[in-house]
Amino acid sequence: MEAAYGATVLLHPFKPQNPVFLTKAKLPVKAKYPSLKKVNCSISSISTNKELVLAEDWPHLLKLSIGSGNFLLGQAIHAFLIKSNSSNDVFQGNNLINFYTKFNELDDARKVFDEIPVRNTITWTTLIKGHLNNGDSESVFSIAHDMYFSGEKFNEHTCSVILQACSEEEDLIRGEQIHGFVIKSGIEGNAFVGTSLISLYSTTGFLNEAENVFNNISVKDVQCLNYMILEYGKAGFMEKAFQAFVDVLSSDLEPTDYTFTNIISTFSENVGIEEGRQLHGLAVKYGVINVTSLGNALITMYGKLGMVEDSERMFHSLSERNLISWTALISGYVRNGCSEKAADIFLELLYHGIYCDPSCLVTVLDGCSECRNLDLGVQLHGFVIKSGYLCDANIVTALVDMYSKSDNLKSAKIVFDGFSSKSIALFNAILVGFIKTNRDDDDEDAMVLFRQLRFAGIKPDLVTFSRLLSLSANQACLVKGETLHAYTIKTGFESSLMVSNALITMYAKCGSIKGACQTFDGMHCRDSVSWNAMVSAYSIHGQGKAALRLFKEIKGEGFAVDEFTVLAILQACCYTGLWHDGIRIFNEMESSYKINPLIEHYACMVDLLGRAGCLSEAMNLISNSRFRDSPLLWRTLVNVCKLQGDIDFAMLASKNLLDLSPEEAGSYIIVSNTYAGSGMLDEALKVRTAMNDLKLSKQAGCSWIEIDNKVHCFVASDKDHPESSDIYANLDQLMGEIKWKNCDINDPRSIGEIV
Repeated sequence: MEAAYGATVLLHPFKPQNPVFLTKAKLPVKAKYPSLKKVNCSISSISTNKELVLAEDWPHLLKLSIGSGNFLLGQAIHAFLIKSNSSNDVFQGNNLINFYTKFNELDDARKVFDEIPVRNTITWTTLIKGHLNNGDSESVFSIAHDMYFSGEKFNEHTCSVILQACSEEEDLIRGEQIHGFVIKSGIEGNAFVGTSLISLYSTTGFLNEAENVFNNISVKDVQCLNYMILEYGKAGFMEKAFQAFVDVLSSDLEPTDYTFTNIISTFSENVGIEEGRQLHGLAVKYGVINVTSLGNALITMYGKLGMVEDSERMFHSLSERNLISWTALISGYVRNGCSEKAADIFLELLYHGIYCDPSCLVTVLDGCSECRNLDLGVQLHGFVIKSGYLCDANIVTALVDMYSKSDNLKSAKIVFDGFSSKSIALFNAILVGFIKTNRDDDDEDAMVLFRQLRFAGIKPDLVTFSRLLSLSANQACLVKGETLHAYTIKTGFESSLMVSNALITMYAKCGSIKGACQTFDGMHCRDSVSWNAMVSAYSIHGQGKAALRLFKEIKGEGFAVDEFTVLAILQACCYTGLWHDGIRIFNEMESSYKINPLIEHYACMVDLLGRAGCLSEAMNLISNSRFRDSPLLWRTLVNVCKLQGDIDFAMLASKNLLDLSPEEAGSYIIVSNTYAGSGMLDEALKVRTAMNDLKLSKQAGCSWIEIDNKVHCFVASDKDHPESSDIYANLDQLMGEIKWKNCDINDPRSIGEIV
C-alpha cells in the first residue's frame, strides 16, 4: 500500500478477523520484539505474530523505531493506525508527531497535527519542540502564537520550549514576555521553567537576572544546579560555581556526569593538582566516570595541569572516544611541549579515519600558539592546505595567530594577505605579530591596515584598540597614541576597562605621566590591572614615593596584591633609591601577600641591592634562591657591578654567567664591555675572541625618536639617515665633552684619549 505520509511501505495484507488491538498478551514490547532494535524488522512479522500488539504497545514501537533509526518501521506503524482508525486519537497522534519531528519530517508532523480533531497542550508542545529541535525557531514562535489564540493553555513544558527558542535566537524581548506570562501563571518556581529562564538571561548577558531566577526556584533539581555551575564558570565567578557544586553534593540530589563535566571545565585553568584528583575521585565514586564528555573534561584538565601521563591514562580508559577526546589529548601534548607525541596522535587520528573538523584544527593550532611550537604549526598549515580548509575564517585566524606569536610575522602576513574575507578577529591576530616585532615600519603597516579595515566597514573592538595602543606604547609614539585615544572616545570604547588600562600604559611609555594620571583618575571602575599599570607608570617616570602611596591605596581599597603589583613597586623602589622600602616589600611577599617570588622579582632585587652598593648581599640572594642557575640573575649582577665599578664582584659574576650560558652572544658582550669599562682591555679581547671562535653573533638593536610627528629609527653604525653626517658630528662633540668632564687632568693618559 502507499503510506499516507512519505515513502512507500509494503505491508502484510490486513485481516479484519485478526485485529491487531484485541490480544491480551501483556509481555513488554521490547521482550516480545527484541529484533526491533535492529533495522531489518518488518511490520509483516508483527501482523502475523500469534502474540498481537496491544494499543499501548504502539508508542513503545515508535520509540524503538526512533532509537534504531528505522524510519520505515515508524511509517508502517502509522499506516496500521490509519487502518484501525486510531491515527486521529490524540494520544496516538501526539506520538506520531514526535516520531516525524525526530526524523526531521516537519511537514508530515504538521499533517498529523492538522488531522487530530481535538488537540491538547501536549499536542501543541510536541509540535513546537519538534521545530525547536530542528532549528526552526521562527516556526516555534508562530505555532506558540496560534496555540495561545486557540485557547489552549501553556504548561511548564510549553513555556520551557519557547524560552529555549528565545535563548537560541538571543531574543530577550520575547523571552521577557514569556517570563511575564510565567510569573502570572504562578510557575516561576518550577525547576524546568527556571532552568530555561536561566539559560535565556545568561545567554543574553544578564547573569544577575539569571541568578534572581535561580534563587526564586522553590525546589531546585540537579539540572538547574548544573546549569548554574556552567554559567557561573563562564562568567568567571569561580566561588559561586563551586558553591553550586557543593549544594548538589550536600543535598539529596544525585550528581550527574554533567555536574562533574561543568565543574571540572570551570576549574580546569585554576584547579590545583590535588583538587583535580579529588574531583576525579568523586566522579568515580558516583559512577559517572565512563561518560565520554566527562572523560574529555578530565583529559583537558590534566593537560592544563601538566600531568601528561594522567591525561593519557584517561584517554585510553574511555570506552568510547570522539573527536573532542583526541583534540583534548593533542592540545595537552602541545601545551606541555610534547610536540612529537602531538604529531603522532594527530597522525593516529587520521589513520583511524576520524574526520578532523575545523574546530579540531583550530584547537591544535591554538595549542601551538600558546607554546610557540612553530614546527608543528607549519605541519598543520600544510594539512590545512591539503584538506581544503584554507577558506575557513577560524582556521585562517588561528594560523595568523600561531605565526604571530611564534615571531614569524612574514608568514603571518602571507596568510593574512591571502585571505579575502578579512574580519576584526583576523586583524587582531596579526596585531600580535606587529607588537612582538616592535619595529617602526611594522607599526606603520599596522596603522595602514587599520585604516583599510575602517574603510571596508569592519568595526574595531576592544581587543583592536588595546593592541593598537600597546603597539604605540612600544614605539613610544605619543601622537599615534593620542589619535587612537580620540578614536576610542568617538566610538564609545574609552570607558572600557581593557582600553583604559591600555591607555594608562601607552601614556606612561610615551612620556606623558599627566595623560596616564588623567586616564586613571577618570575611570569609573578599576581592576588590579589598572592599579598595576599606574604603579608601573610612576616607576617609569621615577616617582617612587607616588608609587608607594598608590600601593597603600590599593590595599586600602581592598584589591588583592598580586605578583605584578609587587614587581611594579619593586621596580619603582629600585629606580628611585627607595631601597629599604623595596627590601621590606620583598620580604613581605610570602608572609603578607601569599605570593611566591618569581625570577623577575629576584632579578629586580639583585638590581636594587646592587644599586644600593650591597653587592655581597645580591650575590647571596642569587646563591640561596631556587633560580641560582638562571643566567638572567647573573647577567643582572654583572650589569650592576659594572654600574658600581666593582671589578672583583664583576669577575665572579661573569664567570658564573658564561658557565651558565656558553652559547649566548649577549652574555659575552656584557662581560666584554664590563672588562673594557674597567680598563681590562686584554680580558675584554679574550672574551670577544672566545665569542668569535664559537661563531656567536648578536642581532643589532635599534632605537628611535619622534620629532615633529615623525619617528626616526636607528641601528648601530647606521648611516642611512639623510642627516647622518650632522648626527655623527654632534655625537663626536658630545662624547668629547663627556670625556673632558670626567677626565683626570693629572693623568696624561686621560688627556691623550681626548686629544
